[in-house]
Order: sequence, then C-alpha cells, then structure tokens
Amino acid sequence: MVFPIRALCLYVISFMLTGTLLAQRGDGSLYSSYGIGLINNDNVGYSTRLGGTGVAVQSPYFLNHINPASSVGILGAYNFMIDADVKYQMMNISTSEENIDINRTNLSHVAFWLKVSKSSAFTFGLMPISSVDNSFLETTYFVGSADPYSKYTKNYGDISKVFLNYAYSLHPRLSLGVRPYYLFGHINNTNLYEVQSDVYGSVDSFYLNLKNNYSGVGVDLGMQYIAYKNKDKKLILGLTYNAPASVSEQLSEEVQLLDSDSLLYESSGEMEAMDFFQSAKAGISYQTKNWIIAADYTYKYFPDSWEDYTPAQQVSFGAEYVPDFYGYSFPKQLNYSAGLYYDTGNYLFQNTPVNRWGFSAGIGFPVQNLTRLTLSYQYEKQGSTSLLSRETTHGITLNFNLADIWFQKKGYK
Repeated sequence: MVFPIRALCLYVISFMLTGTLLAQRGDGSLYSSYGIGLINNDNVGYSTRLGGTGVAVQSPYFLNHINPASSVGILGAYNFMIDADVKYQMMNISTSEENIDINRTNLSHVAFWLKVSKSSAFTFGLMPISSVDNSFLETTYFVGSADPYSKYTKNYGDISKVFLNYAYSLHPRLSLGVRPYYLFGHINNTNLYEVQSDVYGSVDSFYLNLKNNYSGVGVDLGMQYIAYKNKDKKLILGLTYNAPASVSEQLSEEVQLLDSDSLLYESSGEMEAMDFFQSAKAGISYQTKNWIIAADYTYKYFPDSWEDYTPAQQVSFGAEYVPDFYGYSFPKQLNYSAGLYYDTGNYLFQNTPVNRWGFSAGIGFPVQNLTRLTLSYQYEKQGSTSLLSRETTHGITLNFNLADIWFQKKGYK
C-alpha cells in the first residue's frame, strides 16, 4: 500500500484552517504568569532538535523557521513540503512547599513550503508567539473585611501568528528573507473566590474573569551569506531581526456568583496600543555534504512598560549528521541531530533574572520517497526553588516533514 502523502497534506491543511492547534492543555510553567507568558522565539520544527539553533543554518532537506532567508536553500527533487510538530511534555515543578508533575500534548505548528523558482520560495504557516498556562491557590482578604477567602487563579491562553515567508537568493552567496505576519490571541485570567467561614454579612463566593484580547501585525527579517565555499564545504553567516509588532490589546471583565448564571458585572474596554518586544540574532555555521555545525547568539529586548522583564541573552549550539539522505541503505538514510543552549532569562523574580538551559537530540527516519519523521528529545531546567520554582521539563517531539512534487505533470519520451 502506498502511503497517501498528498491526501495527508490536504488533511493537515484543512485541519489548520478549521481547527485549533492545541490538542490538550494542563497547568504549565509558573513563569508563564508573567505578561504574555513563555516566549517561543520561533523555536519549532527543525531548530527544536538543534537546541534552538538556526540563524546561519541552510539545510538542503529541512525547513528552518529561525531565519526567514534560509528556506530558499532547500534543494532536492521536490517543490512542496509540509512541516508540523506534535509535542509531548512532562514537567516537574518544585517549590518550597510542594512538588508536582504535569503532562501535556499539543500540535505546536504547521507550515507549507513551496519553491516557485530556483532562486525564490514561499512559506505559509501558523506558529506560536507565546503561551500561558498556570494556576495558583492562596488565601486573600478584601480591604475593609476581616473574612478570609480562598483564591484559586487560573491563567491560560496563547498568542499566535499567521505568516507568509518569502525568501529570495539575491546572489549565489546571498539570500534575503521577509516574514510579515498577523498576530492574534487571548489570555484568560479566571479567579474563584470562596468564603472560608460562614460569617453573617460576608460576600458570597464568586468568579472574577478577566480576558485580554490581542491583535496586530509584525515582520521578521533575515539574511544569510556564504562567506566561504569550496566544493561541498561552506561557511555561512546569518542575521535575523524580529521587529516589535504593532499590537492592540482589549480587556474585558466579568463578575459572577458561584451558584448563579447571572452576571453581577460586565465590561469591555477600548482597544489600546501595546508596546511589544524585539530580538536580534547572529549565527555562524560550517556545512559539508554530511555535516552541519552551527552556533547562535540572541539578544531579546523588552519595553519599559513590561516591568517584570529584563533584556536577555541566549547562546546555542547545534549539529546534524546526514550520512546519505538519498541513499538506498536504511542506516545511512537516517539523520542525527543534537543541540544545547543557555538563556540568561528575561523574567525577573525579586529583581533576579530567571535563567534556563537545556539540550536536545533527535533521529530521523525515511517514510516514503522524500518524506521523513524525526523523533527528538528535549530537556530543560528553569529557575530554582529559591525563586518562584524550579521547573524541569522532558519533551518528546515528533516532526512530520512531508515532501512531494506539486503543480507539475510527469513527462515520458
């Protein structure tokens, strides 16, 4: 039986256009309670198994989302590709008072690549910008009242971007890329206040629900330059700039009694302009017919209005080995990847940056013709119990790289 690549491609397209990317949610990182949550930094797909490295990587086989200019370097006997990730994460959160384990699964991104000429390529897709998923339980008091309330807070939501990436080879050694996108999403803050004592005159238990809606436009820019080339050996330099998006934010609020369907209070504010972060990245890679070895440096800058954020730096290293991508021997067709990174941390807890570090490793398998499945493992540690929490994450990512030839007819002599 022939694996139905084209049918699967069409199914994934329809899923993306009609459904949501998230398959399942569970409470996640406590650090996602900051602002817009955990920032993704375009670390999806190929770069995931390279430790988030990719600014100067120009893979001839896989789609690299870190640099908008890299997709024009994809070679091979195909002109269409679908790239998607399914992720499973197991997180351990340790605080000074408790230790919990959390599991979650999601489809993180979908992208469609089409090479329209020898020197240009388009990519259309959907990927996350940030995610929020956390919960807290605490005792609180209202001003003027001595009655204690149990406050259960749940924050959840995502900000994503729909993008159109255009890469163009201006010169055999120089490629440029531009990725305009539309940003959208919402973050919910739900608070359940329950009375801890039955005191006459106390306010009944109630919900306070806050919802922030976001929309806007932005652009990512990229460049890659082959500084040295000798046969199949190349030294590539890369730069990217994620410009601050033009974003609007709208806050809505609801208050409702616990055992009632009627709203006590409801309001919706005006759309207001919101300052947004920006980042710049530089990278270098050495590539041969079988090897890619790369390193990146990232600087993230946040506006003054984001009081709990601080400028952050990240360094990452990645490598990939492909013995014989188009070969007929199964062991030689496998591809092997690994990477590691260190981030100084862009969240401040009691004026202390919350750093994080991790590593990844992956192995890819041919399925049919040029289609591949790559299984990778990620390990990350963030924060410490002396701060808000120490969080250790083990992740398994299954990357689908479906390649085919579209919009062409076969010819026979």
